[in-house]
Amino acid sequence: MLRRLFPSRPERRRWKPSLSMLLISLIIVLLTNSVFYYYTKNRMTRELEERLQLISDVLAVSIEHARAGEKHVEDLIGLNLRSVSIAAQSQLPADIEQVSNEELQTLSRQLMVDHITLMKRQGDDIVGYRSSDPKEIGMSTKDWRGDWFKAFNQLLDRKETQVPSGQALPNYWSGPINTSMTNPSSVDKWGYYHDGSTNYITDPFVHDTHLRSYQRDTGVDAFIREMTREDRLNAASEITVYNPPTFLKEQEQYRKDAFTWFSDREILFGSYTLKDSRDASSVREVMRTGQKQEFTTVLDGHTYLKMFIPLGLEYPAVIGLTADYEPILDWVREQQTQLTLLIGSTIFIGLLTLFLSARVMSRSRERTAESVQEVYTDKIDDLFRSMKEQQHDFNNHVAALSALVQLKQYEELTRYTEQLTEETHALNDIIQINVPALCAIVQAKLIESAQRKIRFTHDVENLSGANLGALKATDLVKVVSNLLDNAFDAVSASPRSDKHVGLTGRLADGRLQFVVANNGEPIPVAVRERLFEAGFTTKTESGDHEGLGLSIVQSILSRYKGQIEVHSSEAETRFVLSIPV
Repeated sequence: MLRRLFPSRPERRRWKPSLSMLLISLIIVLLTNSVFYYYTKNRMTRELEERLQLISDVLAVSIEHARAGEKHVEDLIGLNLRSVSIAAQSQLPADIEQVSNEELQTLSRQLMVDHITLMKRQGDDIVGYRSSDPKEIGMSTKDWRGDWFKAFNQLLDRKETQVPSGQALPNYWSGPINTSMTNPSSVDKWGYYHDGSTNYITDPFVHDTHLRSYQRDTGVDAFIREMTREDRLNAASEITVYNPPTFLKEQEQYRKDAFTWFSDREILFGSYTLKDSRDASSVREVMRTGQKQEFTTVLDGHTYLKMFIPLGLEYPAVIGLTADYEPILDWVREQQTQLTLLIGSTIFIGLLTLFLSARVMSRSRERTAESVQEVYTDKIDDLFRSMKEQQHDFNNHVAALSALVQLKQYEELTRYTEQLTEETHALNDIIQINVPALCAIVQAKLIESAQRKIRFTHDVENLSGANLGALKATDLVKVVSNLLDNAFDAVSASPRSDKHVGLTGRLADGRLQFVVANNGEPIPVAVRERLFEAGFTTKTESGDHEGLGLSIVQSILSRYKGQIEVHSSEAETRFVLSIPV
């Protein structure tokens, strides 16, 4: 009876191995919990870093493309200011003393510019002498930084304008957009014209409204707004593109009336509100080593991950990416809590089962312990399997985007990201033909026509219904570009003063139809029969022509079962092509 109530000494010894195993299991559980926490946290942090690196890579490409687009828009504004200058000069006396400021105010309103200033030499200076803006009168330019004063002297000396910056056209120079010297609260675009028929430089200028609108809608700032949108999954909280020379105080900023010059701003793009005392040292280290830097910080009670990456552009720039680190910490803590509860429950069940089975029989106790261990293992496996399933889809997307960036397949990258983000890109707002590459060709020809004094007209319908693939759109641009180049060369060689090149295009009856016309010299019948032969050319004025352009056109059209016809008369030469879509 006593042996039944009180176990014998050997029976108590049987508890020792079981308690030892329980203690070892507890230690393993604690180690597993710690390893899980740090491994998962590091893994999630690496994935966040990869996403930020991807944003940085895409942003670098976006900046290059946006700068090209902004340069084109700025050149168009400069071209328009030249036309305004010529129109203004035609309505003003040749002698600046006979011009009144009131006339300039009226003229600026008529020509739809913000202001017009007339500049003349005074001693060793060039000053604003008459203006529709009173602040411009008496303005000195000899101490201006950059190429401005040199360009003004070249214009007044009737020399070709040769300075590194700005836009130079015949009798004309337009400086880069910058802060106004007479009104530092304004950022303006100026044009300067002098053809020798007056004793002054005509200087119309406009505020940066149109360029700012372009930047806001389609430029880098638009991309940054999309990447920092609150409803965007895994978006950066803030994106900052630093201008290291001024941000690090290595270059003096030009200031006037408490305004910093536009070209000397510390932040090139984005915003800078989430500041940390280590930001400057991180930017400096990135510039010194060319390697990314990162750290975590707590700002206003919130944890952020800050990463600094060199952009690798032609000018010094560092991108700062600030991401919300709280979701990662919260998720890891939640998973750790769930794992702890799971393990605690498993331990409790194991202890209870061990206690009950020990009272029944040793063998039953072992079987129960094995069963508990299997349940514990299965639950751990289920937990990790669930985690992997949740991460699987996202990892695939990240891997695909990373591969596209490494392969430099930017067009495919753009399409892929558009599918993920449902991002809608604005159509080209200069000619609405829905083929961006073709828009770029037409826009380039508009500038070239002005430089070569050729009247270039275009009438291309919206081609959204053509359903052109990337390859077909590229080939279409090759065809149109070759034909336009030939047309420009043809009218340039013509002695006619009214040189004209025209482009029309439309989608009709399931075919793309384009007509490229010029009023250059007619093409003889014998030459027309050989136009599309490889190596044949009628351009003998230089050795740069290999006679391959029209041969390439014919080859591309044949590939798509297209057709091309040539009609030439004394009045006009027309290339008519059609491609089935």
